[in-house]
Amino acid sequence: MGIGWETAEDPDGMRVVLSGELDISSAAGVETRLLEVERTAPDRLFLDLRGVEFIDSTGLSMIINADGRARKQGRRLTIVSGDGAPRRILRTVGLDERLDVLSELPS
Repeated sequence: MGIGWETAEDPDGMRVVLSGELDISSAAGVETRLLEVERTAPDRLFLDLRGVEFIDSTGLSMIINADGRARKQGRRLTIVSGDGAPRRILRTVGLDERLDVLSELPS
């Protein structure tokens, strides 16, 4: 299926909206594109996963790496999980406790 990618500037930071499957076939490409967005140095990056249907261990690793880079550079990465598969996966592996995870974008 692959992965869809959209970006938008929000008043609170940059938003990256993903859709489809974040897995071994798409995670490296997403990480490369995230690195490009990170070069613009947004104070806060929202990674919106509400349209993602599946995340494997490679996708989870990519999210953890992005969070580590943000922390190292004094920025903030916020995962927007919705209430579907991304939320269940993050909760199952305990990342909802370790990462900044919201169900919805702040208004």
